[in-house]
Formats: sequence, structure tokens, C-alpha cells
Amino acid sequence: MKDSLDSPASKTFPITLAIALTLGVFAAGSEELVISPLLPDLSGSFQHSLDILALSISIYGLAVLVGAPLLIPLGDRYSRELCLIIGLSFFLIGTVLCAAAPNLTVFFAGRAISGLATGVFVPTAYALVGDRVPYQHRGKVMGLIVSSWSLSLVLGVPIGAFIGQSLNWRWTFWIFAIMSLIVLLLVILESRKQVATTQPTPEEANKKMGSLWGALKIHRVPAYLTVTFCTMLGFYGMYSFLGAYLQSLFEGGQSTAGLLIMAYGIGFSMSVFTGKLADWFGKTRSLYFVLAGITLVLVLLPYAPFSWILLIFALFMWGALQSLSVTLLSTILSDCSQTQRGKVMAFYSLASNLAVMLGSALMGPVYVHFGYHTVGLVCALITFAGFIISLGSYKRERALQHAQQNTFDT
Repeated sequence: MKDSLDSPASKTFPITLAIALTLGVFAAGSEELVISPLLPDLSGSFQHSLDILALSISIYGLAVLVGAPLLIPLGDRYSRELCLIIGLSFFLIGTVLCAAAPNLTVFFAGRAISGLATGVFVPTAYALVGDRVPYQHRGKVMGLIVSSWSLSLVLGVPIGAFIGQSLNWRWTFWIFAIMSLIVLLLVILESRKQVATTQPTPEEANKKMGSLWGALKIHRVPAYLTVTFCTMLGFYGMYSFLGAYLQSLFEGGQSTAGLLIMAYGIGFSMSVFTGKLADWFGKTRSLYFVLAGITLVLVLLPYAPFSWILLIFALFMWGALQSLSVTLLSTILSDCSQTQRGKVMAFYSLASNLAVMLGSALMGPVYVHFGYHTVGLVCALITFAGFIISLGSYKRERALQHAQQNTFDT
């Protein structure tokens, strides 16, 4: 945007905003994923089975699902900083409820409030980067925010699991509460530093609000949203019970499971390098190869614990392929429309979090009654459906390009 390039703010790097958004996304990602290695202790503390406790993951995902479409249009019309402050405040309240929960009902309520807050905070954080970060610094800040998701896997989940085993699972949530309080104070500080900007006319505001559902009419969007849903459903269904499965096989409890899951997180951080290969090979073509690889890993992963080296390699490859699929899908969808990019990415968030809600809920009974090997097979079949759709979409795009080229030549 031209005003971003010409404004005085473009001369400085927004370090406070960058730290706040990065730390906030790290906290949200860590709290979302840390439930997996904590499930056995939560089950013992609340005296309920693993599949019941796993519903906390689904509740979190459902809350994010509700929060994203409701508040993203409001962020377009009003202050994004205000949306961030509201979201972080509710995230703090929800996390404190989880930490102090005397029973399962209060714990579920805390997860719901935290999920609703995440649905506000994360999409608003991405939008705020485009609005407030100067053009020459925008890529750097976005890179920091995206990398914080990887750090939540590499550091947040293992540290949270270690704290849970060494002290108590409640301390894991207290740490995240302190972290969210720090982020809230940083955002308030940053909002006080913001200078007044030109207010949009009523016509411009109404145009920004627009029709959320109109984004579904854009070419390629429905197909790749379906691929996103299949990919994320396979991931969350498999990942939700990974910690419990590893703890059932190895001594060391949460610490061992957390360290093994770190291999996945390290693989997830490889998107910085694999993304460059995808640019060279082609994003849509790379996607169906990646989904084919994920399908194979999901089938074989439950058998990998027979060898430590094979298990670590399988977790690393799963992380690397999964992160690349996220990068490819988000990039492909964001390129579908410049004028409705925010709405398209809102549906991307919806598809991802609907998968969070359903993944653990659907796979919980499968894990309890049939085991992790069956969970792997079911999740692989779901991911394979995404592979079929992505391959078909790629072939249709290639055929359309060839037809357009032939028309141009004639």
C-alpha cells in the first residue's frame, strides 16, 4: 500500500509490535497443542477417560471456529488494536480458569474462552501486520509470527510437558497466563503509541465489511479449502493422541513424549527451507506430492516406535511435510484474490479449526476402542482424499493454462 511506504512510520522497525504478536501466537499455539502430552495427567486429575479429556481440544477448536468469522469483519471496520486487547484479555481469563479449574466443567469452560480469544487474536494479528507494519519490514515481521508456530511445537509443547510432569499440569497453564499478560501489556503500550489515521468513509467501511460468503465463489477457493480441511483433520486426529500413545510405550511419561514430539516440531520449522524448493517446483504441483508423503507417514508412524531412529525420523518427516502443506495451502489461497484476501483467509481459519474440533472428537473413540494403528489408517485415508482433490485441481489448472496458451497462439 502506498501510504505504508510513504508514512513516517516506514522508517522504523516496529519492535514492540513484532515481539507482542510473535509471543502471543507462540502462547496460543503452545496452549492449543500442549493438551496432547498432558492428557494422561488431566485424565487422572479429573477422573475421566482420555477420550472425554480430548474433547477439550474439540471445544477449543469449536470456539476458535466461532470467534474467527464473527470478529474478523469487525476488525476491518473498527480498531484492530482494540480487537487484540479484547482477545488477549479473554485468553488470559480462559487460561487462568484452566489453571485453577476445580472440575472438568470449569476446565472445559476455560478452554472454550481461550479458543474464542484465539479466534480473535490470531487472524487480527495477521491483518495488523498488513495494516501497521511498514512495507520494507512486513516480510520480516510475518516471518517471525509464522516461525512462532514452529517454536510452539519445538519449545512450547516440550517445556509445557516438562513443567506438567515436574510440578503439576496446572503450572503449565499458569505459565501461559503470565505470558499472555505480558503480551497484553505490550499491545496496550503499542496502541498508545499509534498516531491517528484517516478514517474510512461509510461507503469504504461497508465495502470492507462486504459479504463473507462471497469469497466461496472465487475460483479454486472451495477446492483448496476442502483440501485444507482434509489435511488438518488428518493431522489433528493423529496428533491429538500422539502423546498418550508414546507415553504408553516408553518410560519417562510426559518428558519422554515431549522430547519425541520435539522431533516433529523441528521438522515443522523446516518450512523456511522447503518453501524455497516449492517455489522452484511449483506450489500446486508440490502440494499433491506433499500430501502423498503425509498419507504414507500417517500409515507407518504407529509402527515406527519399534526403532528409536525410525520413530524420530518419522516424526521429523511428518513435521516437515505438514508445515510445507500449511505453507502451500495458505499461499495458494491467499493468491486466489487480492480484493477478498481477508475473507478467503477467514474461511481458511474456519476450515482449519473445524478440523481441530472434529479431529480429536472423531478419533477419540477410535483410539480408545481400536488403538493408534487404526487412527493412523483413518487419518491417512482422510489425507488421501485431500491428495485426490489437489491432484484433480492441479490437472484442471494445467488444462486451462494449455487451452489459454493455444488460444493466444492462434
